Amino acid sequence: MAIEKKGMLSPFTLYTSIITGAFFPLLGSFFAKMVFPSIGIYWEGVALTAIGGFLAHYFLAHTIHDLIHIKIEARLTVSTKYLKILLVITLIILLSIAFYLSYRTGWPVLVFAVIGAVVSMYAEGLIHHESQMAIGAMFLVIGAFYVQLGNAFNANVGEIFSYTKEWLECLLLSLFAFFSQYGWLLFYRLDDYGWSEKVRNESILITKLGLVFLVILFAVHILL
Repeated sequence: MAIEKKGMLSPFTLYTSIITGAFFPLLGSFFAKMVFPSIGIYWEGVALTAIGGFLAHYFLAHTIHDLIHIKIEARLTVSTKYLKILLVITLIILLSIAFYLSYRTGWPVLVFAVIGAVVSMYAEGLIHHESQMAIGAMFLVIGAFYVQLGNAFNANVGEIFSYTKEWLECLLLSLFAFFSQYGWLLFYRLDDYGWSEKVRNESILITKLGLVFLVILFAVHILL
């Protein structure tokens, strides 16, 4: 199947969804262990946030995206009927994961999950900007980070958010995720901008800006 095609059934869509949807939560989960070396890894939380991130990025985002865009352009996807069925099933699974992790680790999980779900609705007629999925990537890191801390500190929200330096570092890591995803999506949509060289260069600069926040993160971790 052609990797250059757009749509839910495109290999490119699947591969990028696995990498961004699943690996940004893994980044947040393992970062929590790095800044809190004394806590154990909550493997169930690692798995569920990675699965949830993939489902949100692939099934939630692309069922909605294809439902709208199938009327605009040819796409490798399933029928409208099956897209709607997949959307409903995905929402049920994501809500189940969010409520379960909220029960185990605290209510902020629901806040992060709702933000992630809303910004994943990336389609014409809804919110439609490259920064949406970048915000989603940002909250995949933050949400997975929180889940590890929520489990380690028995869902004591006040104590969890009292670690100012560690949350600053998590924010910097999430900004790395934001800019890397934002720049990539802008580059991905170059055809929508008429293959503009200006937009291409902007996308490259935005992507590289993520490295700045990664460097700041390491500086904060070492110096503060």
